[in-house]
Amino acid sequence: MFLLLALCLLLTAWAVFDRKTTCWYTEKVRGFYNEPEQSMDVIGFGSSRMYCTLDPLVLHHETGLRAYVLATQQQPLRATRTYMQEALKRQSPRLLILEATMAFRPDSETTDAEIRDCLDPLPWSKNKLALIRELVPEGQRAAYYFNFLKYHQRWKELSAKDFDFSYLGKRDVFRGYMYLTPERGADCTQQSYDSTEAAPVPKENLALLREMAQFAIENGAELLLLAAPYETVTDDLGCLKSLHAFCEAEGIAFLDLNLDYDKLGIDEAKDFFDIGHFNVNGSTKATRYIADYISENYTLAPVPDAALDAEIAQAYEDWIMHPPEIK
Repeated sequence: MFLLLALCLLLTAWAVFDRKTTCWYTEKVRGFYNEPEQSMDVIGFGSSRMYCTLDPLVLHHETGLRAYVLATQQQPLRATRTYMQEALKRQSPRLLILEATMAFRPDSETTDAEIRDCLDPLPWSKNKLALIRELVPEGQRAAYYFNFLKYHQRWKELSAKDFDFSYLGKRDVFRGYMYLTPERGADCTQQSYDSTEAAPVPKENLALLREMAQFAIENGAELLLLAAPYETVTDDLGCLKSLHAFCEAEGIAFLDLNLDYDKLGIDEAKDFFDIGHFNVNGSTKATRYIADYISENYTLAPVPDAALDAEIAQAYEDWIMHPPEIK
């Protein structure tokens, strides 16, 4: 009885001190676990470029496929693997799309804030505990097991909002996508790797990609790598070239939008939120292109759910076809 009471108090403390932001920490990542089970056909994973590129509302309108994006900023590949493991406990998608550029970055460069972003909203499980041990050095893990050790300075800032746990049951109308309207120019162009010298990709990341591709197959799905355009992509062309060679050798599909940039019809002055991410204009164009690619290369039959389809279609009308006035 004492242990049960202690557990309840611990879980309550976690919820009280949880970061209650409006982006991926709550409605985005946690909203996924409030979606109907076995209802998703496609799930996207990776960094902020994934949640600013793939718009599930547009993909559904174009293909009828239901998608969700489970991405956090600078999400390390080890976290992506865990997100896949947890997601496929509830869903049986036929296609897993992974934003590829985090493959170029070793986990050792991941900051504490980025680790927090991927770990905090993830439900507790054996996989999450294992991920903490992998990403967080020994001696620093206590604050990840007990968040009030990290956010103890919030004691004096607590308000009634912190004791409102209704957000735990909310769903995200955008299905993990980040709806961004500001416009900022970005200097992006069509790319080619013909004269690019290949650069090494961390071996541990290649091993993780191989593991995720096999995990997808074991769960009746396929892995598709996706590279979205960004202004400084020229710094990563060598790694992208190496990644293409790796994917070809491993039989992993790779849709590199940098090679098809001119086909997207992007307006560099209006379709970017910043130099590294699309706004809603750019993501709509990119998602339509991705939708065409999926239709041409995969045979995916949507899971029947008329009510959920109607809900997503209404969200598309509300936000894409008739966007609310930005004040």
